[in-house]
Amino acid sequence: MIEKQYRDRLDIRIGPGDATFRQVAAGLKCSYDEKMLQAALPPTTGVTTADKTLVRSLDRFIPEATREAITATEFVGVFGRVLEDTRWPDTRCLQYIYVWDYQGVPPHEVDYEPIFVFMNKDHTDYAVYDLVHYCSRRLNLHGDGGSRQGLRCVPGWHSFLPAGSLESKSVDRLKVQPLTDQHLNSWYSIPNEESKLKIRGHLLDPFSITVPGHFLDKPDEETTTMCCTFREIERAMMQHEDPKTGLIDGIRTALAGCVGVYAIFRLGAFLQLLGEMNDVGMVSLPAAARSGISIQSMLDVLSKGFVSLTSAGKSFMEGFNKARTGVDQD
Repeated sequence: MIEKQYRDRLDIRIGPGDATFRQVAAGLKCSYDEKMLQAALPPTTGVTTADKTLVRSLDRFIPEATREAITATEFVGVFGRVLEDTRWPDTRCLQYIYVWDYQGVPPHEVDYEPIFVFMNKDHTDYAVYDLVHYCSRRLNLHGDGGSRQGLRCVPGWHSFLPAGSLESKSVDRLKVQPLTDQHLNSWYSIPNEESKLKIRGHLLDPFSITVPGHFLDKPDEETTTMCCTFREIERAMMQHEDPKTGLIDGIRTALAGCVGVYAIFRLGAFLQLLGEMNDVGMVSLPAAARSGISIQSMLDVLSKGFVSLTSAGKSFMEGFNKARTGVDQD
């Protein structure tokens, strides 16, 4: 049974005269500009539908607990605010926080996904988005020929992947609500560690964020291992024409470079990420790979080709070759 203890802390109602926007670093100023935020909202697809689509299409292939959690998840809304650096008045950061009342993978109450859009007077705007577990990635929002580039929401995770130029009919229709101090205080004060908002430093000063990098101030070993692993998969997917070859090569490289024979304690995070990719329908893993008794057993699974990219995973990841994702380092 899915319980939602914190639903009333998410979509709180603040009167126009009571809303404040003071939670910023020194030298920055913050406001809510509905017209600007709505116009600059990055095109996304799947924010309100990806969870339901996953359950409908892969119902019998995903774990029962995952299916139950995803089915119970509801999108709360997207909240935004505008930050300006008083030293650089032509540069702005539009901060968007997408909020769901639950997350299916891994299952826990409340999920926040950030997308920061950086703009200057030349309108050469780009987005910094959460790829997985708060790993930051960059997407230039104007592709070749000036086409607007979009992001695809991954079901269960609610992270984002590049989607190229989206058809108008597939773009989410979302209304940006004010991201006020009252919202931030409410989300920070949730007592459950998994359910509270964890982004602090880069909300106060988004101009200090590094890409690739992390939205969290101090990512732990588990998060760092997961970010490193997905980065190796990204690189390999862009280098190999055959998606399955890219996937296996990326996992193998991550096993060596992100875990390593002398860091066996990182294997749990590595296997957790692969298990989550399995649960959201991106890859298909045998049970042996998910239990992951040892690095050698994982290498055996990879060498025999038992890991495969699903059609859904291929669709999600094909944007890597279409989007310019910024600095190719982690």
